[in-house]
Amino acid sequence: MNPMTLLLPRRSGVCLLLMAGLAGLFAHSASAAVASAKRLPYIDQNQQCRGQPLPATVEHLTGEAWKLDVKGKQTPLQEGMSIDEQEGVKTSPSAFVSLSLGDGARVVLPSSSHITLHLNEEHSIPQVILEQGQVESYVIKRASDHDRFQIVTPVGVLGVRGTHFRVRNDDTGQSLLEVLNGQVAVNRDEQTSGPRPARPVAKRPKGVEADEVQVMARQGLRIQKQGVLTPTDLLPAPRLLGQAGQRGNVPVWQLIMKPIEGATRYRAQVATDAAFLDIKQEQFSSTPEVKFSGLKAFFYHVRLSAFDAQGLEGETGVYDIFYHPRTPRVQ
Repeated sequence: MNPMTLLLPRRSGVCLLLMAGLAGLFAHSASAAVASAKRLPYIDQNQQCRGQPLPATVEHLTGEAWKLDVKGKQTPLQEGMSIDEQEGVKTSPSAFVSLSLGDGARVVLPSSSHITLHLNEEHSIPQVILEQGQVESYVIKRASDHDRFQIVTPVGVLGVRGTHFRVRNDDTGQSLLEVLNGQVAVNRDEQTSGPRPARPVAKRPKGVEADEVQVMARQGLRIQKQGVLTPTDLLPAPRLLGQAGQRGNVPVWQLIMKPIEGATRYRAQVATDAAFLDIKQEQFSSTPEVKFSGLKAFFYHVRLSAFDAQGLEGETGVYDIFYHPRTPRVQ
């Protein structure tokens, strides 16, 4: 008997006053003295009041993860914890962490991932140094001559002005990028190997550099140290055909997808929020069937995707499902 039901497919002046008044407020209370250590809002080149991107805040945490200070010392991560310049986050297997930045950007780390945060002080641009694993980013679009967000990998720098994308490092020393919305500029920078200080950002020239390529929405790119950078189209999102389940003390929830031509494996993620910032579990499968266990009855958001022969993850299909596991009745 299927244990799930209800399957639904889902496709200016104030800033100046604030900064002027903060100094006076901080001088009159001990608690405000702590807040004074945080960077003040600033006026950008378009005369807009902007919040400083760092420190970032741990918004959601599932599983075990750690904060790394500037010397690499590990501290158990907790929701609400701040991650500042030159500090990092490391996740264990089966862990998920989402960070919120002060400028509105969001960063999600899945299991076995490690990032370090930097800040370009001149333009208040946050840099995420991807040391290991994968990162998924949501960056608010703004009109600007400069990147508003960057991810640094061992083989290139990804410049972003506003988009939703994923990037990860593989075992061969290459990086893989998938852009779901907006566009990302990939600059193959030889200085990304070894220790990587905050990279200064200059105004982007009108012409495209020899080692730079624009990756558009629904495109992916395998970033190699040498050779031509050629974006390719992502696989379409898998379609959910049905679901099944097994009874027992640990019920199993099975999702069945329609096979996609050219897919080598599939991924399914389960989250409690529609933005997938609070991910609870994910499963991979070489067939269009994935199984979950240990989930409680809840109204979940399920995200499905498929990988191509290059290892690029395709577009995502999202479904809202009320999961109600059937457990044996005690006689």
